[in-house]
Amino acid sequence: MKAAIFYGARDFRVEDIEKPKIQPTDILVKVEACGICGSDLHAYKEGIFSRPGFVMGHELAGEVVEVGNRVKHIAVGDRVVPLGRVIEKTCGECFWCQRGQPQWCLSISHKPCGECTQCSSGKWWLCEQNQRYMGMGYSRNGGYAEYMFVPEANINRNVYKVPDSVSFEEATFLEPLWGAYKWVEMANTQPRDTAVVTGLGTIGLLVMQVLKHRVARVFVSDISEKRLQLAKELGADVVINASREDPLTRVIELTGTGRSFSGKGGGCADIVIECSGAPTAFKQAIEMTRTGGHIVLVGLYEQEISFDVNHIIHKRLKLVSSFNPGRRPAPEEISDCMDLLASGKVKVRPLISHEFPLDEIMSAFDMQTKANESVKVIVKP
Repeated sequence: MKAAIFYGARDFRVEDIEKPKIQPTDILVKVEACGICGSDLHAYKEGIFSRPGFVMGHELAGEVVEVGNRVKHIAVGDRVVPLGRVIEKTCGECFWCQRGQPQWCLSISHKPCGECTQCSSGKWWLCEQNQRYMGMGYSRNGGYAEYMFVPEANINRNVYKVPDSVSFEEATFLEPLWGAYKWVEMANTQPRDTAVVTGLGTIGLLVMQVLKHRVARVFVSDISEKRLQLAKELGADVVINASREDPLTRVIELTGTGRSFSGKGGGCADIVIECSGAPTAFKQAIEMTRTGGHIVLVGLYEQEISFDVNHIIHKRLKLVSSFNPGRRPAPEEISDCMDLLASGKVKVRPLISHEFPLDEIMSAFDMQTKANESVKVIVKP
C-alpha cells in the first residue's frame, strides 16, 4: 500500500509499504480522509514532537474493510473514526491508577521485542510488538496511508461510527472537536462569561464555536485576515487582527480594566484559550484575564518563554494544561461532539480550504503552513 513516511523536517516520502495484518481483536480501515493537525505541522516545520520512519496522521475517517473474529458490533462496510490508544490492563491499585492516570501504571509491561529489524536498527518505536500500544499517528502508523489498523477495536471506546449525514471529510474533525469540547469544559465556563480565543487554526475555530454555546461573548485574535473573516461568519462577537492592533489594548477596551494584588491593570476576560503557540499571545493572555480567571493552554510552543510569574500569583490565575494522554473519550462526550457535527451547531465544512491526494502530501503540508491561504487541509489517500 502507499503511505507517506515521515523522515524529518519538511521530508515526507510516499513509499510502498506492507499492508497491516490484523489480529483477531483488530480491524483494518481504508482511510478516506485525514486532516493535517497543528502537531503534525510542528513536526513538518521543525522535526519536533515526532519520530522518523513512521506514518503520521491522527485526524482520520474511513471504511472498515477487515474485522477480526473476536471483534463485536463492528462490521465490514461501517463508516468509522478511530480514536484513542490501547492501554494495557493495569493494576488499579498503584499511585497512578488511584489518581486516574493508568497510562503510568507500573504493571504495564509492553516493550519492543529487541530482535526484529526495526529494533536492530535502533527504531524500537517501529517494532510491530510495540506499535500496538503507541499513539496513532504519533508513533504508531496513522492516517497518511491507504490503510491503517486499529488494535483491540472496541465500539464507542476507540472506534466510533459515523452517521450517513456526515461526510468522511467532516468526520475527520471529530478528534479535534473532542479536544475543543474538553478544553472548553476545563475553563469552567459560565453563561455570563467573556472568553477570548487566541490563534484561529482549526482548533481555535472549533473552540470558538463550542464557546458560543456556553458563554455570553467570544472574542478572537489572529493575524490571518482569511481566518478572522471566517471566525466572524461563524459567530465570533469581536475579531481582532493582531497585525493591525494590540489585542490586549482591545480586550481592555471591551471588558474594562482589571484589578489584582498588584493594583489596576490588564483586562477582565473571564477565560482565555490560547491556541496559537505564540509567546506573545501567552504573555498577553496573562494580562487579558481577570483575577481568578482561567487560561487554557492548547497551542504547542516551539521555543521557551520568559514571563513574570508574579502576575500569575497576584491575579490568582488558573493555568490549565490541555495535554491529557492516556484518557479515553467518554462515550457521551463523543456522542455530543458527533451531534454538534451532524446538527450543524459546529460547522466544519467551511473550515476545509484544500484537499490533496496522498501523492502530493508535501504540497498539502506546504499549503497548511500558509495561514493567509488555508485553514484546514485534508489529505485523501
